[in-house]
Amino acid sequence: MNRSPGTSSGWVIVACCLSQFLHTVYGSVVNIALPDIARDLGAGIDSLQWVVSAYVLTLASLLTFAGTLADRIGRKRTLLLGNAVMVAGSVVCALSPSVPVLVCGRVLQGIGSALIAPAGLSLLAEAFPERARRAIAVMWWTTIGTASLAAGPILGGLLVRDLGWTSVFWAGVPLGALAILLAVVLLKDSRADQPVPFDLVGQVLVTITLAGFAFALIEGVHLGWTSPAVLTAAALAVVALIALVPYEQRHPHPLIPVQLLRDRSFVGGLGMAVLGYLALAGLLFLNTFYLQSERGLNATAAGLLTIPLAAGATTSALLAARLVVRGQSRRALVMSGALLAAGAAALWATEHGALWAVIVPYFVFGLGFGFIADPVSVTALSSLPESEAGLASSLISTSKQTGQLLGIAGVGTILAAASGSDAAEFDDMGGWVWTALVIAGLGILLLALGTTSGRPATPADRSAVAGR
Repeated sequence: MNRSPGTSSGWVIVACCLSQFLHTVYGSVVNIALPDIARDLGAGIDSLQWVVSAYVLTLASLLTFAGTLADRIGRKRTLLLGNAVMVAGSVVCALSPSVPVLVCGRVLQGIGSALIAPAGLSLLAEAFPERARRAIAVMWWTTIGTASLAAGPILGGLLVRDLGWTSVFWAGVPLGALAILLAVVLLKDSRADQPVPFDLVGQVLVTITLAGFAFALIEGVHLGWTSPAVLTAAALAVVALIALVPYEQRHPHPLIPVQLLRDRSFVGGLGMAVLGYLALAGLLFLNTFYLQSERGLNATAAGLLTIPLAAGATTSALLAARLVVRGQSRRALVMSGALLAAGAAALWATEHGALWAVIVPYFVFGLGFGFIADPVSVTALSSLPESEAGLASSLISTSKQTGQLLGIAGVGTILAAASGSDAAEFDDMGGWVWTALVIAGLGILLLALGTTSGRPATPADRSAVAGR
């Protein structure tokens, strides 16, 4: 799709990145509203975990399937469908009279998000056939995704205090409608000449694996680790995972490209993606209890206090894009791990200090997260042939969402386990969570030092970077 430089090109970026904003922000904006949701709907920690995790679990399970669907029925059509489902899910969430209905609405939002992510990035890349301009457009996509995930609590805090927790979801309705309008007017549809067949069995096995482990981790504290429900969920997850690997190895068009897991750089990139997004999701879930329960802040003040987190993530995401272009992805990832670990350690050290003292640690932690998204994808793809970049990028995106799921489930489990009740006291468990976040940062640092980026980023790498 050829477009002259200037205003029209800018609006194409806006059209795609508004959908990207919706897809990303609903992974974190709900966190700040959790105390209000708990009070109004009578939700405990396990229920709050499901309110956040249902979205990420659905997104992680369906990302690769949605990419195949977009190639088959058309990327613009898939993007429009994704935004429409996102709007419908937002309405269900806003009108929810109970936690189960709210979780169903979050599942709908997750389905919409999964449809948006691969379709939006493909349309953006195709709108800019010139390599240099395409790299800039993809940089904006990645930067907005990183910033909006970190900025979710800020936006949520501004809405919750005066308009209530339902406003977090009502806000998605006009934004989704605007994203649909811009896509209809500005974007040109496309599809693959030879779309890959659906791997339905692989999709079912992946979903059972993720859902089973998530259920066991979230409900283990509340139902008991040896309860029949938890043991059954864990067993199903293990059996599905064991069946998945040989099945995908034999499938001509696998949902999960198992053969890529033999590549050291690719596996290292997946590991860093999981740890980086685990760290941010864990911090954002913890923030709800730290700033509002422990520090006694209202939702607006708690949200505004995380501005340094979003500012740091935005700043380093832009710096990371420049490092990627120069072939210095490894340097960015080393800085990411070090800054995430330092930020988490500093937050631990200042948890009972003056409130203003957390500003710098939040900024440092945000810097660490911003250095992850683009460099980890390029590092993972660095030693693979360009013909496998698209398939590999879908697995990188799934790893990021899996990291978020583990961060939410893990932190919530520590919260509940340390307190022994749903009314978690921060002092009982804060140190364990900060320690886990420090370990995640150090894990990224070690993986980055042990992973060599085989070549500078190519236009194919930048175009193949999928997800946040």
